Amino acid sequence: MATLILNDISDTLYQRLKTLAEAHRHSVNQEALIVLEAALAPLDVVPKPKLEETLDWLRREVWTLPVLDSREPDVIMGYNEHGLFD
Repeated sequence: MATLILNDISDTLYQRLKTLAEAHRHSVNQEALIVLEAALAPLDVVPKPKLEETLDWLRREVWTLPVLDSREPDVIMGYNEHGLFD
């Protein structure tokens, strides 16, 4: 297992970490590892699909759906000829 040494930690940051550690009943070292893992967790998320893949999905799944209501969008929303709701 690797060892990490942190230098030049501000007193404020250390106090925040120490307060968290005490609240969670961890050592400062354990709490620092937990905070680091939480900060790096988003990097483990599956990357977003490329734009081309998303557009292909839209073409296949959404744009091929049948039109179930042939009314104009304004009529569906309930707008009158003045652009106001009735």
